[in-house]
Amino acid sequence: MPKKKEVKFEVWAEKYRPNKFSEIINQSHAVERVKAFAEAKNIPHMLFAGPPGTGKTTLALVLAKELYGKEWRQNILELNASVTGDTPILIKENGKIKRTTIGELAEKVFKADEKYKELKGYEVLSVDKSSLKVEFKKVKNISRHKVKKIAIITLENGAKIKTSLNHSVIVLNDKGSLESKEVRELTSNDLLITFGTRYQGCEREIDLSPYKPQEFSNLKSGIRRNPKIKTIYEKMKVDEDLAYLFGAYLAEGCVNVPSRQLILSFGSHEILEIKRIQTIFEKKFGLKSKIEKGYSGFDRSRSSSLNVRIFNVQLAKFFADNFYVNGIKRAKYKKVPNFIFSLPLKERIAFLKGYLNDGCGEWGKYVRYCSKSNNLLIDVAWLARLSNLFSSIFKNEVRIDWFGKSSYKKQNLLPANIFINFAKKLESKDKINKKWRYVLRHNLYSKKCLRLSKKVAKRFLKCVKIEMLGNEEKEIFENLKKLVNSDLHALKIKEIKVAEWNDWVYDLSVEDSEMFFGGNLPVLLHNSDARGIDVIRGEVKEFARTKAIGEVPFKLIILDEADALTSDAQQALRRTMEMFTTVSRFILICNYSSKIIEPIQSRCAVFRFKALEDKDVKKFIERIVKGEKLKIDKGAIDAIINIAEGDLRKVANLLQ
Repeated sequence: MPKKKEVKFEVWAEKYRPNKFSEIINQSHAVERVKAFAEAKNIPHMLFAGPPGTGKTTLALVLAKELYGKEWRQNILELNASVTGDTPILIKENGKIKRTTIGELAEKVFKADEKYKELKGYEVLSVDKSSLKVEFKKVKNISRHKVKKIAIITLENGAKIKTSLNHSVIVLNDKGSLESKEVRELTSNDLLITFGTRYQGCEREIDLSPYKPQEFSNLKSGIRRNPKIKTIYEKMKVDEDLAYLFGAYLAEGCVNVPSRQLILSFGSHEILEIKRIQTIFEKKFGLKSKIEKGYSGFDRSRSSSLNVRIFNVQLAKFFADNFYVNGIKRAKYKKVPNFIFSLPLKERIAFLKGYLNDGCGEWGKYVRYCSKSNNLLIDVAWLARLSNLFSSIFKNEVRIDWFGKSSYKKQNLLPANIFINFAKKLESKDKINKKWRYVLRHNLYSKKCLRLSKKVAKRFLKCVKIEMLGNEEKEIFENLKKLVNSDLHALKIKEIKVAEWNDWVYDLSVEDSEMFFGGNLPVLLHNSDARGIDVIRGEVKEFARTKAIGEVPFKLIILDEADALTSDAQQALRRTMEMFTTVSRFILICNYSSKIIEPIQSRCAVFRFKALEDKDVKKFIERIVKGEKLKIDKGAIDAIINIAEGDLRKVANLLQ
């Protein structure tokens, strides 16, 4: 079988990043000293300071490659991960589920120019590392910083995520474990992680009491009761009928608070649906509804619909507050009420069936929901995934597909290479039945078959001779077994683009996980509190204390944007540097060395990077122009040199 060709996504800032000391432009004073350290395989802690795009991170990575060779990735720890503020997430705020964005969360907790904040009472949808169970995990901190460029990753099924260029996403390694991988290292053969799960909600009640109308008025003649108010609602149980009604309102309803009415519009032929809605209103709220003909278009003499009208000020306020973004009562601002996400599975399904009034198709086979509200579509896509329904999201619509009776269901697919590589290792030691090649025949002999179904994976695992496995092999086997029985599955990458941003990006620190789901469809992302004390005490300390792989006796820890570390984190870092100096070396990268505390500076060899001259920038431009076979005139080159201001990363992005 010919080897599958691995195609790199062309992010030019990374494609043309130097891989050798000799390729680094200018900065010879730093390069020669660091090169000497590499040759001696003995380096001090180092601090690289200077303007952006001048080669600080590049020199650190070149050093790592020179020291460790092919194992360089396993011997370094890089910290810097961020997503854009419009990234959808699912959180619990004081126990209540809410679909929001990381930016909205930041606006709620940050004040003025704060860049770091400890959080209490918040959880985010994540994955348990050991069990691979999809569950909510505590959020410890949120931080932010500004970037000029972002990567837009588009996956199959319409999934999309926007991250900083050095952000990490979660992939599966050869051992079947979840691990982070930087966006700049992704290839077309990489598969990202999503889920479909039967989340067991528990809340069945809604509280209508905050929307009570004013029952009594204090008049000159005395206190009088409002005769129009006949019923006041308190807490109400949400069963399947009421959940269906909420879905139907989302599809067909509008609200007018001043006139105290809800209106649901149906086609003239939907008599049975109208009767069902009327029955639910009468049964649950004791309200009679009116049916009137609806007119639209130019010819107002012909009825185009039937409108169900319900008059009740309390319900009108409730629907206005819960079914719209910021209370803007228009179709493009509709959303799924937050309480729907907390309902048990049967009620969530009933809600989606009610909302099918705004879609088409047959439940259990294939349905399409249409809406002008992007928020609503994202809500529905996430709600479906929480209900173990395979959702896809596209412009103005969400699709749910049951794939008939086919075993090749996209929500059951995993990366095939993990199983193939494991089998080949076992085959050489006669620890697997030869039938495995038949079981994985499609993946072995088809270039396009990068994934296999969980059903096939289970058959494959039965071929393994478990009693003959060594400790490491047993670990891989157990990882694959957990993966096959988990709610996780793999998504194909379609495209990665680089775009202008010039705005904030955000990091979350998730307790016991450092992973969370984000995106218009949930994609598993790696985020860490890269600037707070917990990551220094936890992730950095744990990495620093372990032995390196290979001949070099120490690991390398690269802290980008070290000048953004909190003062407590810097103090913790100082102690970590002292404790593990025999087995780890630190490279701190920053724009302003003055923001690094003196005890750390005194423990580092300091290298100051200068802004590159125009001739250096021109040399880099010519390298990209030649490599990409571009046609560019002198005026354009001069303009890029002027705009870039010595920042080679900006040069590459401008050219791209």
